[in-house]
Amino acid sequence: MGGECLPNYGRQEVEIARIELTSTTLDVISLRARPLGPRIKYRVVDEYQTEFQLPQETSRRPLSLRQLIRFLDSVEHPGADAGWKRFGFVLSYNEFGISRASVQIFTRSLDRTYACVMEEWYSGHEQTVEKS
Repeated sequence: MGGECLPNYGRQEVEIARIELTSTTLDVISLRARPLGPRIKYRVVDEYQTEFQLPQETSRRPLSLRQLIRFLDSVEHPGADAGWKRFGFVLSYNEFGISRASVQIFTRSLDRTYACVMEEWYSGHEQTVEKS
């Protein structure tokens, strides 16, 4: 598995980012964009038809890398508890990992950008666990 059950693309829609989880079923979350008049319309889809809440639905121009990361970190999962948001959308999935190796491979998205952030997350997570 690994994205086979994602919804079909809409007309003129393209994937601009993909979050792949090395879970048992290799879950995939896809950020997609399509033209809508003079704007670009976004949607986030997964294989479970989750209705994600986006920080913005459209933009006038393509997102820069910095804007894309902010966008992804601001997506909200509708059924998640309040603690879900503390790491941002992408890294929140790492809460399921325990070891450094599992955390680093569990979420793969924008690999280079998130590699340093994931290292910081894990270091902070280790310190929190040690204090408990």
